[in-house]
Amino acid sequence: MSSAPAMRRIAVLGCAGSGKTTLSRALGARLGLPVIHVDTLYWRTGPESGSEWPPLHDELIAGDAWIFDGMKPGVLADRLARADTAIFLDLPRWACYRGVAERRLALRGRSLPEAGAFDRMDRALLRWIWRFPRDVRPGVLEQLRACSCDVVVLRSRAEVRRFLDRLPNAEGTAAGVAAAGNSIGAES
Repeated sequence: MSSAPAMRRIAVLGCAGSGKTTLSRALGARLGLPVIHVDTLYWRTGPESGSEWPPLHDELIAGDAWIFDGMKPGVLADRLARADTAIFLDLPRWACYRGVAERRLALRGRSLPEAGAFDRMDRALLRWIWRFPRDVRPGVLEQLRACSCDVVVLRSRAEVRRFLDRLPNAEGTAAGVAAAGNSIGAES
């Protein structure tokens, strides 16, 4: 019996509020891998210093083991080229809005950069969520189709829970993981 290859470099993708950070932290704990929170690092360098972000991103993905929590579509192709697994949280808008609202209630104005958690709810974020299915999702799906890594698409929080339940602890193997999500070709 063959088993699926171990997941060592995982790109976790999705709209704001989809649960990328929560899933990334759970994967990190379950698989014993370090989690890189993109928003923490990106906002530390600042969007105004955009030239600093691509070299930092390249340095981070050069590592042998990581879970990369975040989007940043401008460097996504490089991340997918290095990843062995991509997990796309392809949740509906309402679920993403709910995720942002729940984060807001949980954080109550605080941000926890070390955990990748930021209490942010403004017009720009709400507009990003609204436009994500039309403006961002098609490009993400195209890049996922073109990448050579294993792709898992999860379309609900229940699918995310089932996916996590099928994963071994840090000592186990990753058998059956690819079957836990939907294939990239099954679009909604």
